[in-house]
Parts: sequence; C-alpha cells; structure tokens
Amino acid sequence: MKPIKFKGVYKDYIWGGNKMRSKYSVKTDMDVVAESWVLSCHKDGMSVISDGEYAGMALDKFIEENPSSLGADCKWNELPILIKFIDAADNLSVQVHPDNEQAKAWENQNGKTEMWYVIEADKNAKITYGVKENITSEKLGEAIKNNTVENLLNAVPSKKGDVFFVEAGTIHAIGAGNLIAEIQQNSNVTYRLYDYDRRGKDGKPRELHIEKGVKCSKTEVISSRKIPTCSDGTRMIGSCEYFQVKELKLSGREHKLYCSEKSYQALIFPDFGGTIFFGNEEMSVSAGEAVFIPAGLGEYSVKAQGTLLIASNPPRYFIGIDLGGTNIAAAVVDEYGVIYGRSKRKTNAPRPYNEVLDDMALCAREAAEESGISFDDIENVGIGCPGAIDKETQTIEFSNNLGFYNVPAVEYMEKALGKKVYIENDANAAAWGEFLAGSGKKCDSMIMVTLGTGVGSGIIIDGKLFGGAYGKGAELGHMSFIKNGEKCTCGKRGCFEAYASATALVRMTKKAMKENPDSDMWRVCRGKLSNANGRTAFEAKDTVAKGVVKEYLDNLTDGIISIVNIFQPNIVCIGGGVSNAGKRILAPIAKGIEKYSFARFGAKQTVAELASLGNDAGIIGAALLWKNETN
Repeated sequence: MKPIKFKGVYKDYIWGGNKMRSKYSVKTDMDVVAESWVLSCHKDGMSVISDGEYAGMALDKFIEENPSSLGADCKWNELPILIKFIDAADNLSVQVHPDNEQAKAWENQNGKTEMWYVIEADKNAKITYGVKENITSEKLGEAIKNNTVENLLNAVPSKKGDVFFVEAGTIHAIGAGNLIAEIQQNSNVTYRLYDYDRRGKDGKPRELHIEKGVKCSKTEVISSRKIPTCSDGTRMIGSCEYFQVKELKLSGREHKLYCSEKSYQALIFPDFGGTIFFGNEEMSVSAGEAVFIPAGLGEYSVKAQGTLLIASNPPRYFIGIDLGGTNIAAAVVDEYGVIYGRSKRKTNAPRPYNEVLDDMALCAREAAEESGISFDDIENVGIGCPGAIDKETQTIEFSNNLGFYNVPAVEYMEKALGKKVYIENDANAAAWGEFLAGSGKKCDSMIMVTLGTGVGSGIIIDGKLFGGAYGKGAELGHMSFIKNGEKCTCGKRGCFEAYASATALVRMTKKAMKENPDSDMWRVCRGKLSNANGRTAFEAKDTVAKGVVKEYLDNLTDGIISIVNIFQPNIVCIGGGVSNAGKRILAPIAKGIEKYSFARFGAKQTVAELASLGNDAGIIGAALLWKNETN
C-alpha cells in the first residue's frame, strides 16, 4: 500500500475565520471556515480518499478492507484518531469532553482526549486550560449560572509552537487569534459550559450542557506536561493510549523515516507543503493536509521546510538502568530504541547495596517524570550491571566496581518499582542495544567489542544474546592472545584485553615516549607523560607515534579476525573510547577480515562497523532486555 491523501471536510461554525483560505488555499463556498477535518473516520466528517487506487473510497471502508493498515499494535477496529485544523477568529465556547465511560453511557460514543499544536497565534491570543485553583463541582456550577465562570479559569498566553494536552475532563477553550492543529480521539462529543451569551445562526442562544459538563469536569489544577526531546531528533509532544504525536523540524532536505508493520503514521503539514518519496514514486503535499501512511510501508522520506507532525499508535515504553561504578543512568525507552527522558545520579560506591538500589529506583521514576510519560505506562525495567550475573537466581553474584556480592537486585527492584525487572551484564546490555537499535539492527548475528579500560564484548547469535550455560560467558577480552605475555587484570598473562584495550594503548604510548624523548607525542601531551591517553598516538605526527598506532591496530585486528573466524557474524561492531578514531581503526580491521576470514571466498562475509549509539547503548539494551527473554 502507498501513502494516501484525502479530500477536505470543512465546518463553518460561527467563531471561524479565513486563515484556511489565506494559509491553506482551502476552496469552499462557506462564509467562514472554522475547522478543516483532514483525517477522520467519524460519521460527522468522514474522510474520502482523493486520488490513487482507492480514489473516492471512504476511509472507514478502506480500513474495513485493509485492517492491517492500522498496524499490529492498534487495539481498535477503527482509526483511533481524528485530525483537524482549527481557525479561531473568535473565542470558542468554554467546554469539556467526557471520558470513555461517561461518553458510552450518555452518548454511545467514545470519550475525547485531545491535544493542540499552536501553528499561529495573534499578539494577545490565549488558551483557557483548566482552573486557576482547586474548586468544587458545586462552585463551578454556581459560577456558570452567575456568568462568572471565566474568573475561575486558567487563561494563558499562546504562541507558535505551544502544545496543550487536553485530557478528557479538562475545562478548556481556544481563544480568538489561534490557528491550531488538533489531534484527538475519534469522537465528536463536546459539552458547552459557557458561551458568552452568543446566539447561533438561527438567532437563538446556543445550547449549553451544564449538568453533564459539570459532572465530567476536573476541578483540580492541571499539571503541565513535560515535552522531551527524543534521541531520534524529534520532540514527543503528546502521548496517551490512543495516539502518540512527535514534532520534527525539517530544513528543506530529504529526511528519512520508517513506518513499521506495528503502526500506521499520519503526517501533518501545518507550515508548508512538501514531497513524500516512497519506492520509486513521490507524492506532493500541500500545507494544511494530512497523509495516511499505512503500516508496513517501510522506509520512505519527506522533503519539506518547517514543522512536520507525526501521529501514530503509541509505542510500548520501558525503562533502562545503566549501573556503573561512577554513575547510575536511567532513561525511558520505547520498543524501537528511542529515548524520551533521562535521569542520572552518582553511584557513590562502595556503600550498602540497598542504598544504591534505592537510588536506582529513584532514578527510574525521575526519568519517567522527565519523559512526560506516566510511570503507570512503563511496562517493565531492565538493568545493565558490571560483573557476574547469576541468571538463575537473578542476583549480582559479584561486581568488583561496586563492591557487590550476591545482591538480590531483581527481587529488591521489583518490590521498589512494582514492575517486572530484567538484569544483564552491562557489556551484554550494550551489545544488545547496539544490535536492536544501532549498527546491528538489520542483522541476525553480531559480535560487539568495546575498547575501553578493558575489552568488553557481547555475542548475539540468531537474534539471541549468548552468555553460555551459566550466563557468564562472552568474555572475549580474556581469550589467550600471546602466551606468557602482558599481565591482565584478571590475573592471567597474555589476554587479548592486555593488547587491545585503551589501557594497553596508553601503556604502549608511554613506553614509546620514554624510549623516544623527541617524539611528537610529548608535544601532544604538553610535556607530561601523565597526560598520555588513548588519543595521543593517533594525534601525533611522527613515525614513532605511527608505529605505536600500527602495533596496536595489528594486535586488535588479529584478535578480531580470530573472533570472526569462530563465530562468523554478520557484523563485528567496534565501540568504546578508542573507536572514536573512526576510519583509522576500522579500515585495517575490514582489510584483515577481507584477507583472512574463512568466508573470504564466499559471496558474503562479516562486515566491520563502528558502534553508533555511544553511551546510550547500555541504557537502550537494558530497557529492551525483555526482547531477549521473549525471543
């Protein structure tokens, strides 16, 4: 299926204006255009497909014939959202929407939760959003009868780019001078509480719905929602069980997007038009239109200038915790590996394990608060922890960095958070994150080698993390590399880690500097041996530094070739601080694989890639550990 556009459905309510014509070139005989319903499956304004294979078909009929277009994660048999543009030349009535239970009982319809994105706002434009202070339903009803209800309401200035999330039960009104994109539940139930004594087109006072409206009104102050900037470059401006909406700023260049089989997408163009590219085809879109992207379209791209809003089924949300010797880092992560909100605390180890775990629980809740997503909507929590993890007992058997011995981390955290908790070694968690959301996301098998203080590693075979029979395997940094060689931190001599870690590179650098007092590496270190680090030899210009780099890369390449020939993964992914050298580190590895891999005579062989997620790999992998358990 292809992207789909629709004919406009227009409403000429008395408060409407002419911005739909001037900004969006809407053509209609109506005197004013208050609303333009651009994507609707509601009987009061059904969208009709404008062109293509399904031209002339109503949207509800299209979905009936193509239910998979909504996506595997859609819980509804109909499109759960309705998208409209609203031009308020005058104030809209003070109103409220019922929740699902109330709307079903009173109107046999869905309830209505909605959100507004302010496209334009005149100088003195305002939005009424809830009440100024907590009141009672009785006080609200009395104020409506006395025409003093505006004194109780929270009227705030509005400006371009503002977002208001209006849950069912929130008293609200769009003030004059606002042009708004509204994304809402598929419903058309509204209860007017106050309408400034206006009269309708028939000359009679417009109907109010005070009894029902007061019953469903929230009379407590509404807390504002945080709007996080996500790791995919978007702002998540609204989320509930019916929809998620993201804001993406486009610069006029082609921007790649992806629509999985799990959810449809609705692209909303509030500022300017643009072009959608899919397969070998393209579609022109005008400002003020919305385009339905059927689930499973896959990769496509959009070229436009300004704001693009993307509505979809809400994803599933999880929390990942990366427990380190220095910091505890937590983040809310969706099922696709996108980060929404973060929190960080000092580990302050060593100290009693319950204190560390309590701080981890606080960090998780703080991350949810920063994300704007309710903690109740978090499905489960994953932890990446240094050291040996007993997968059978779900305990941290030993962690030297933390001073932990036989810590019942999962049991403790499940009690603290009220969520299912998963745990994994931090290197494995980072590899899992890179596999699912980074450089390995298009392959079945991947080895990750992390070059830091030591050599961390993670092994994914046929889409599953491999940890050996007891969950403590995948320690590739401790395979024997040179017999009776350099001493390793594990107590053995000649481990791969002793030759390929950042620590090994610094040791080699310092040794060469001591032996060569005229080396350019002294300049890079500003004359101090203690300033030598993993970048020193790469940044220096002389032959001594180049020799250090060559020796280090030869060691690294030899070890990785051995790993490749044992496992033959699709990808060997290189991460850690040393990987910042980029192509200088990747090129010899790729050349070595091409020359010495046992698959070199076949059509396919292992590809060397740099890790792409950086420090986020561990958090993302931890959040998505449930996928390894359910695979």
